[in-house]
Amino acid sequence: MFPQVSYISRMKRTWGLLFVGMLFFVTSCSGEPTPPPSPSAPWPTSVSKPTSTTPTTPPPPASPAMIREACPFLPLTEVHQIMGTAELGQGKRQQEAEVQKEKGITKYECHYNGVNGLYLYVVSEKEWSLPSMAAQAKKQCVRPPTMLPGIGETAWYCEEKDSFMSTMVYKRGHGQIRVAWVYLIGETRSDVYKTMAERLAERL
Repeated sequence: MFPQVSYISRMKRTWGLLFVGMLFFVTSCSGEPTPPPSPSAPWPTSVSKPTSTTPTTPPPPASPAMIREACPFLPLTEVHQIMGTAELGQGKRQQEAEVQKEKGITKYECHYNGVNGLYLYVVSEKEWSLPSMAAQAKKQCVRPPTMLPGIGETAWYCEEKDSFMSTMVYKRGHGQIRVAWVYLIGETRSDVYKTMAERLAERL
């Protein structure tokens, strides 16, 4: 059974971490010091409005020229199949959130159950450093990440605070850096993280 988590408080923390990491690169490129994140910033304090509740969507073609939504890249039903259980989501349908754009970052969200879900980030390859982005993201791991060699440009999974597990995949394509982040409560088998990462790398 997956523990009940406050959706709004979890989203505040989740977007806060990503906002701090992304904002670091925006300000460092301009040569200005990085200010602390504002408590009134839209990402840490807002929750995306669900726009659809389609339970299944066919995966998109490999590396589409344009990403329009997150759920087709790793539908909840496919996560169930990989994990071998339908416990995640507890009978709920996945929800595709509204696309968000901020500081040159385009964000797509597919919510499986509260904050559990798939998050995609797309930025310009000319303006961002993939190695620096990945190094910053690894700082959120409470223990050294388990690397997944040969998947995308770089990929790993690790435990974060409050027993959440992150699976991260970075890939270049169409002049962009595309980041897939699967965020799930509780630990599962290592082959689950690897399989999810492999499939995301093929589709990004």
